[in-house]
Amino acid sequence: MLTFNDDFSRKVWAYFLKEKSETFKVFKEWKTLLENQTGKKINRLRIDNGLEFCNHQFDEFCKAEGIARHKIVVNTPQQNGVLERMNRTLLERAHCMLSNAGLGKEFWAEAISTGCYLVNRSPNTFIESKTSEEVWLGKPTDYSNLRVFGCPAYVHVNE
Repeated sequence: MLTFNDDFSRKVWAYFLKEKSETFKVFKEWKTLLENQTGKKINRLRIDNGLEFCNHQFDEFCKAEGIARHKIVVNTPQQNGVLERMNRTLLERAHCMLSNAGLGKEFWAEAISTGCYLVNRSPNTFIESKTSEEVWLGKPTDYSNLRVFGCPAYVHVNE
């Protein structure tokens, strides 16, 4: 799992990777999504010193795009505490949702995605009890499409 977190709005995005080598491709996709949604460019990226972030291809891309990278000291995850805590929150929520729904680990990614969706729509004291989605989009959060995770759903197929 690869997560990105915006420091201003506290919005979080979660991506699921089969291999760490997919990180660069996913980062470029996320960067494009972000810039298309906001019209703004990424200025700074805080990363751990994982090999997936510290390679020639990633270095050259960030240099060409004007992205300053802040590398945290090895073995000090507390320097990236906001994201580390968010990862733990997502994992805890996923575990609770799977347990409550009586579902197995094969739905782990779906539970994490749902947890991410809920975190982005939950009030946050850091942003004056607004939701990340509200700060990000600039409009009130819509809760009309929320459902219980793992609830029965039926599909009607027209013949």
